[in-house]
Amino acid sequence: MPLRELKNPSQIESWLMEWGSQLTESGSMVLIGSGALLWHAAQRNLELPLPENSMDVDPVTESEQVALLGYEAMIGSDFEKSHGWHVNLMPIAVLSEMPADWKSRSFRKTYGLLEVIVPSVDDLLIPKLKRGEPRDKAHAEWARKVL
Repeated sequence: MPLRELKNPSQIESWLMEWGSQLTESGSMVLIGSGALLWHAAQRNLELPLPENSMDVDPVTESEQVALLGYEAMIGSDFEKSHGWHVNLMPIAVLSEMPADWKSRSFRKTYGLLEVIVPSVDDLLIPKLKRGEPRDKAHAEWARKVL
């Protein structure tokens, strides 16, 4: 039985490996939001859950196959039924909420044919703290303690 929410770093790694193995051509995504914070924790071999669960991940992509996988994993999809959370494809315009030079501080990792680009923790926290919702603040505090 899968977890019914997104909260552990290993869930992000498993999902990215799954998608990387499904692509038949190279694709890429920029991962933002809480899923990206969990990715950073996974890279540090941390398995500390988020203080408040997330129900989605927020990738930005211009790759056709990655976008198709995202559309097939939206809210109410079979993906959500099996994973317990869904994919919320974001427009490229959301990247403008981060500093102009965020790419120079970003991290990259390849999962099969999928290249994942993840902004630095500090850059990821900027839009969360600007939004200032209680869950965003809790995730920012978690990130500052563990990352």
